[in-house]
Amino acid sequence: MVSMLVYGLGQKERGELSRMVKDAFAYLSDEELKLLCLSAPAALLEYLEKAPLLDLACVGVNGQEEITLLRRIRSQYAKAELFLIADAAVSPMKYLTPDVRAASLLLSPYEQEQLRQVLQEFLRSCLGERESLETEKEFLVIENREGKTLIPLRQIYYIEVRERKIFIRVKNKEYSKYDSMEHMLEQLPDWFVRCHRSFAFNAQHLERVKLSENAVYLEHGMTIPLSRSYKSAMKEYMQRQGHGRDRL
Repeated sequence: MVSMLVYGLGQKERGELSRMVKDAFAYLSDEELKLLCLSAPAALLEYLEKAPLLDLACVGVNGQEEITLLRRIRSQYAKAELFLIADAAVSPMKYLTPDVRAASLLLSPYEQEQLRQVLQEFLRSCLGERESLETEKEFLVIENREGKTLIPLRQIYYIEVRERKIFIRVKNKEYSKYDSMEHMLEQLPDWFVRCHRSFAFNAQHLERVKLSENAVYLEHGMTIPLSRSYKSAMKEYMQRQGHGRDRL
């Protein structure tokens, strides 16, 4: 599944863009498309609080408010591809910056055919890159009846064995697949660390390990258990990574 957000622009523009996205996507990819259109800043902020994954975004830029929201999107979704439709009156120096990293840009006003061409090129490039990244193991692939979902490894907080399945936890959602912990860890980078028979976590989201509480604390208030049998290995891991006693 590919998740795409369309934010800003006028109602008519959002409708036209949505139709173009669906047409182009059906031609370019076999994956399922999840498309959401929003127009209000509050609705976007609420979405960003809840959305577990975001792959693509098209954002209308009319001023500083949208630029600030772009930075928020980028900080939360480092791997998302951004397509900007910017008012020509807004200086590109304000949004073509390292903290936004837009993949594509169209200046407004524009012709309908210009939008179609730039959008198709954006989607073609992004979807081709997803296939390349999948082979490079930057994604974990989940396949089920709904289709194929590519989860960026860096967005995974932890994996858990439960009910004879593997559950993959991202910020606000779980995905599941039939597999073993041992086989999963063979596929994942070494920054996934096992701390329990049934748990392994992404060290990039680690806040601290509390040995006295048998607990591993991750970002966004997530806590997973640390079993006695993994305490020594966990302490050694923390020391190898240069973490001081303040994180133990």
